[in-house]
Amino acid sequence: MFRTERARAARALLYPAIGAAVLALGGTAPAHGANDAARNASNSAKLAGAFVNWGPDGRERMLQAWEKWLNQTPSSVLGVDFYAQSTWEDFFKLSWVPGMWNKLNPARNVVWSVPLTVKGTPLAEIANGLHDAEFEAAAKAIAEAQPKAIIRLGWEMNLVDSPWFAKGQETDYIAAFRRVVGIFRRHSDGFKYDWCPGWGPQELAADLAYPGDDVVDYIGLDVYDFKYQGSPQERWDAYYLKAPFGLQWQRDFAARHGKRMSYPEWGVGQFGDNPFFIQQMHDWFRNNQDGIAYAAYFDVDGLWPTQIDNNRFPKSQKLFRKLFRR
Repeated sequence: MFRTERARAARALLYPAIGAAVLALGGTAPAHGANDAARNASNSAKLAGAFVNWGPDGRERMLQAWEKWLNQTPSSVLGVDFYAQSTWEDFFKLSWVPGMWNKLNPARNVVWSVPLTVKGTPLAEIANGLHDAEFEAAAKAIAEAQPKAIIRLGWEMNLVDSPWFAKGQETDYIAAFRRVVGIFRRHSDGFKYDWCPGWGPQELAADLAYPGDDVVDYIGLDVYDFKYQGSPQERWDAYYLKAPFGLQWQRDFAARHGKRMSYPEWGVGQFGDNPFFIQQMHDWFRNNQDGIAYAAYFDVDGLWPTQIDNNRFPKSQKLFRKLFRR
C-alpha cells in the first residue's frame, strides 16, 4: 500500500534464491531425510522475505540483520524495495538504488515494486508510450544490478488512492502494464512479473484489470490485519480467507491461470498485537507452499505500525520468529 514510509524512504534515498543443494557423494542418492531438510530450508527462506528500513547505508544491511534474527542462510531471502516514488524525475534520479543493493551484496535478489504511472498522468499516456524513457531507465538500472529480479508492476491497482487505480480505465491499465513489461524484457530475459492486487473487494474487482498470462508470472496479494469486527477467527474467515478477492480467490485464480502465488506485503499492526493472524498466515503459506513463489513481511512503520522485530507487538513477534526461523 502507499504509506508515509515510502515517502520517507524516497527522501532518505535522495539524501544519502536461495538454492538449497544436497550433494550425492560417490554416486549415492541422498537420504530421504536430507531431501526433506533441504526442501524445508528452501521453503523457509522463500517465506521469510521482507521490506525493511533503509538503515545507515541501505536496506541490504538491515535485511542481513533480519536473516540473522530468523537464522536464515545469508542472502537466502528476497529483499523488497520500491523503485522511484512520486515524480517522473525519480525514474532517472534514483536509478542508482538497485546498484546500491548490488554493491552491498551481489548475491541478493530483489522484488522491485515499479509504479505504473505517477499522480496526474493518466494510464493512457503510458499505454501510448509517452513515458517509455522513464521505464527504460528503470529497466536498465534494475537489469544491471539484479537481472533476475521480480518486477511488481502497478501493484494494488484496485485501491482508490493508487495513482494507477484501474477502475473505469481497465483497458488502459492492461495496455500500460503490457507495454512496460515489453520494455523490461528488452533489458533482461530473467525478470519475473508480479501482478498484485490489495486483498478483498476494495473499490474494483481486481480481475477486471488482469493483463494476461503472457505478461504475468506470479499472482500476488497484499494482506494486512485490519480492525474488522468479530473474533479473530471470524475476522480471518470473513475478511481474509473467504472474502471476495481474498486468499481463497487468489489461490483459485492463480490455479486457473497456471501461476504461482506471492505475498509481497503482509503484516500485523493496524489491529494491534495479533498472533492469531501471524499463525493463520503462516499456516496458509505452509499449506499452499508448493504454489507460492515467495512471501515478504512489511517490516517498517508506515500509515500504521507493522514492524515486528522491535518489541512493539511482543506476542506476534515471538510467534513470528518461532514460525519463520529456519
